[in-house]
Amino acid sequence: MFRPAKEHPKRATMTNLHLDMNPWRYCKDKDNSHQIKVLTSLSYKYDHDWITENNEPGCDTVGERHVQGLVNLADNLEEDGGFWLCPGFHRYLAQWTTEHKKWSSEYGLYSTFNVFHEYDIPELDATACHVSSRAGSAILWDQRTMHGSRANRSLRPRFAQFFKMFPAEHPTMIPERAENRRKALLAKLQAVNIDPEIDLTLLGRQLFGLKNWSD
Repeated sequence: MFRPAKEHPKRATMTNLHLDMNPWRYCKDKDNSHQIKVLTSLSYKYDHDWITENNEPGCDTVGERHVQGLVNLADNLEEDGGFWLCPGFHRYLAQWTTEHKKWSSEYGLYSTFNVFHEYDIPELDATACHVSSRAGSAILWDQRTMHGSRANRSLRPRFAQFFKMFPAEHPTMIPERAENRRKALLAKLQAVNIDPEIDLTLLGRQLFGLKNWSD
């Protein structure tokens, strides 16, 4: 939830543009060995493991497709702030990281959530577009695209659920990781009284990784 701040501007969430990845490492690495090492070690005992999963798209050389998205749970209007992105940025990521190579020492090669200040990227801030959408609408974008949220300056709260999609048959999805992930998801669903066999469709269970796509 992004709290409304029309009557209390100081409570507004921060307007930002960011990347859920390390762009310099993504362009520098020649294979996915770092991604494989990180993701195969996930136990899903901690909430941060899900963020780690989200923020490891591999490397440009391999070129896997990683898609992020959100579902708006309430109408999101212009004044509500919300999601915005820089259209087409993923096509210029390699060029951008080269042009801003000096920043790699500031952000490091291991930071996988990088927020960029407006005064550092005025050209991107000027081209970023807000995407308004109705409740139930999904917005998808290439993970390499600079994106973020604008402050909610209305009287209405903004409700959204974020997600990520990646290939089911991924080399990092070894049996141990898949089982740890399945158990962690089941625990989270059960904590909010969701029975996967009753409340989710077969497609839903497959998307969550609770069922194999061959089932």
